[in-house]
Amino acid sequence: MILLHPASIIQAALPKIFGEVGAPFFEDLKSKLKACAVAAFERLSSIKGIKPIQSSAAMYMMIKIDLDQFEGISDDIDFCKKLLADQNVLTFPGQCFFSKGFFRIIICTTPDIVRQFGDRLQDFCNKYYKN
Repeated sequence: MILLHPASIIQAALPKIFGEVGAPFFEDLKSKLKACAVAAFERLSSIKGIKPIQSSAAMYMMIKIDLDQFEGISDDIDFCKKLLADQNVLTFPGQCFFSKGFFRIIICTTPDIVRQFGDRLQDFCNKYYKN
């Protein structure tokens, strides 16, 4: 399973970590987040039936689903459930964020993991895409 989020122990330690590190750490972090955002946008832009929303140095990305282009998928919740079952990838339905017809991914990982996610998402979208 690809988990696109940090472990809860890391999340709990973040306030202390952020309080004790200097500016170079944050500059490096912003650079890494931007690299992941670029990798995600570039990889996902080529997949039929979805449209990633470009972000810069964010920890997540919203992706629009063109539900009319897919067979057997009723909404963003159904899309995310089937993506998890078919490709073992956890994403969040846009309805969780008051954005029906979208899904959200966490991109604070490596560009390589983002590209692996893109490959799995492409396989999934190809399976359900109306030809």
